[in-house]
Amino acid sequence: MQNFSLKAAKYDLVSKPQEELAEGLFELSLDYLPDTPPALLDIGCGTGHLSLDLASLFPKSLDCLDISKEMLSICKEKLQANFPNIKWQLFENDAENFEPNEKYDAIYCSATIQWFDNLPAFLARAKKWMNQNGILAVGAFGEKTLCELHKAYLEATGRQLETKAKFYSLDKLKSIFKKSGFELEESAECIYTQSFESPIAALKTLGNMGVTGVSKKPLNREEAKKLKESLGTNFSWELLAMIFRGKESSL
Repeated sequence: MQNFSLKAAKYDLVSKPQEELAEGLFELSLDYLPDTPPALLDIGCGTGHLSLDLASLFPKSLDCLDISKEMLSICKEKLQANFPNIKWQLFENDAENFEPNEKYDAIYCSATIQWFDNLPAFLARAKKWMNQNGILAVGAFGEKTLCELHKAYLEATGRQLETKAKFYSLDKLKSIFKKSGFELEESAECIYTQSFESPIAALKTLGNMGVTGVSKKPLNREEAKKLKESLGTNFSWELLAMIFRGKESSL
């Protein structure tokens, strides 16, 4: 949480992959929303990439959840400026401990599940938050994400890059969700390439995203030098957008 809070002010300037993922997930979900104004939940809303799109639907209600107070403050400013008459609420909480007061027609979770300690446990709880025929719209970074960084780190240190983030394949996610009582309705995937002026600029940007790897063994001077020499200026993000529905729900 502290890492994201510290980076909140710069997040919108550097988080293009997260923005692309949110936009793709929003577009994919539109055909699955009810004809009447929906009740929506945005989990891990951050600074509001997806929240603003959801507010543009003029929903019955919009709840925005994030663990970072600083991120929520920025999201609040955007919603106040652009949608002052929409019914929305902000919740500062961990998604894995959150308990809502209502049920939702659509729950959105974009660029968030990679941080969950126990994804199946979260899914079991989230399923209870959904109205009949409700959907769970998930945007995730696939296992090919930042493959260039992982390769360069291994070449420089002889060790795998340590990170708290969990990047899943689409098949793995389908399996996890199916075991938790969800069926995949539709999915879309693509590779987004983020280009930088230099390897140093790339590393600084990743740091400002709050997604920096967490290593138990810091790089020594020689390893840091090799890493900078091995890194290029293009980084890949595998974007996965998925629409799930509870198994017992009928279309």
